[in-house]
Amino acid sequence: MMIQPRLVWELARKDLAVFASDRRGMLLCFAVPILLASAFGAIFYQPAEDGPGLRPRVHLVVEDASSICQRIEKQLLASPDLLVTSCDRESARRRLISESSGVVLLLPVGFGKALRRNPSGSVGPGVEGRLELWHHPSSAIEARCVEGIFTEIALREAARDLLAPLGLDVAQMQRPFQVQRESIPSGGALASHAFSHSFCGMTLQYLLFWGMDSGLMLLRERRSGLWRRLRAAPLSRGTLLAGKALATALIALAQIVVTFSFGALFFGVTINGSWLGFLLVALAAALLASATGLLVAALGGNETRARSISILVILSLSLLGGLWLPAFLLPGWARTFALALPTTWAARGLEGVVWQGMEWSQAAHCAGILALFGLGFLVFAWWRLVRADSPCVVAQGD
Repeated sequence: MMIQPRLVWELARKDLAVFASDRRGMLLCFAVPILLASAFGAIFYQPAEDGPGLRPRVHLVVEDASSICQRIEKQLLASPDLLVTSCDRESARRRLISESSGVVLLLPVGFGKALRRNPSGSVGPGVEGRLELWHHPSSAIEARCVEGIFTEIALREAARDLLAPLGLDVAQMQRPFQVQRESIPSGGALASHAFSHSFCGMTLQYLLFWGMDSGLMLLRERRSGLWRRLRAAPLSRGTLLAGKALATALIALAQIVVTFSFGALFFGVTINGSWLGFLLVALAAALLASATGLLVAALGGNETRARSISILVILSLSLLGGLWLPAFLLPGWARTFALALPTTWAARGLEGVVWQGMEWSQAAHCAGILALFGLGFLVFAWWRLVRADSPCVVAQGD
């Protein structure tokens, strides 16, 4: 089966002209991923790492009137890592339920006495010395953070009383080391790069949807008889399929350019890593989009069934691949399973070069795996479509 490069380009140019003739459809094709990325980015964006939205909200209830509990309360209220408000037990419970988030710290009567007697924290089974920590079901992670910060403050205040007879002032003591924080690769916190994450994820997701639309268009052409008329010309089936795949890939590349250009102009989305790596991942993603189109046409049967199944598969791949939310929010089994999905490697590579400072060699690794997925899908779809003797095979599925 010979593929004629010049005719491949002419067929691709024909499909590009058809795509451009539908002005509204073309506008939606470029506008939808931009709108989705902008919306997702605006929801999760935090302008600074120490912004109030990143500090757990704590409702503090102090029922013990001891001096140590008063000092603990003062330290918690002044903590730069927490947003603490004092209230009573009933108000704390109502706020926790009504706000659907947050943590309640409750220091019961006798807590200070027990803390002075046993500053190591080895309290007995009785109620005395027991800290009550309530949290909303959605704030389990914040509750662990609050527990750690409270433990540090409580033990420091207990040590002050313990060491006071020795003439040591714990308040003047500092930790005997410095903490040097470094992000590797040097990309910065996700909260300040929410737009970068959303533009990467929504671009990749919509590339798959564009591939689906391309495959549905091929099914439509076969059903309408256009494919049969093209086959009557001196064109091999491979040439026709290559023209379709090339047009889909070129439009996918145009979507990447337009979407990221918009993100750079309005939301500061920049390539912090390797530009060569970005190009490699973009080419591999475009290949995956074109392979998705042929795969939909090869397995779809008819347009209605192909659209329904494709939407379900694409949304599932997007969720598990980390295109919507960061992959670390998924359970362990899902992260392990996601390694077998092309969207995982697409997201790793594109996010890596956009905001995580990834070098070209690491991006090339992700792009290579993504390209293998694309080539595998392409070969399988090509085989299925070439194997079909006539467009009637597709029409029988209607």
